[in-house]
Amino acid sequence: MSAPTTVVSTLEHVGIRRAIGVPDSQLATVLDAISERMPVTFTAREDVAVAMAIGAELVGERHAVFMKNAGLGTSLDAIVSLAFGADVPLTLVIGWAGAGTDTLPHHTVMGRRTLPLLTVVGIEHDIVHQNDADDSRYRTRAAACRTEGRPYALLVEP
Repeated sequence: MSAPTTVVSTLEHVGIRRAIGVPDSQLATVLDAISERMPVTFTAREDVAVAMAIGAELVGERHAVFMKNAGLGTSLDAIVSLAFGADVPLTLVIGWAGAGTDTLPHHTVMGRRTLPLLTVVGIEHDIVHQNDADDSRYRTRAAACRTEGRPYALLVEP
């Protein structure tokens, strides 16, 4: 199963019907697949996307937030204060620049630190590989995090 199919399947499984975030070339195929299934809204900053998604969640609408991993730093205060602070579920789709074959120096700095950062902050996460045979583990974990009011991230490999 392709990464775009895996991501869309996971989002739809947990009832997400809209995506919002900062566009990223590494997520282009994923964003194309998402936009075929649900409305997509682009923002200028990742923290704005997080705040809008949390606000939507509070009125009963489920949004996913997409960003490049460099945007994770920009959005951490909003994630910690809004999602963790109020036990509001938040599903993130993060393009993992600086991983795998992506060796651009300005990508590898954040690429090496993305997994430790997600772990330290307490954001449950899974790595979506480009050709995963089974996406049930993502759906199961996303649903559990949603039920428990915790953030969950799908980290998409380049």
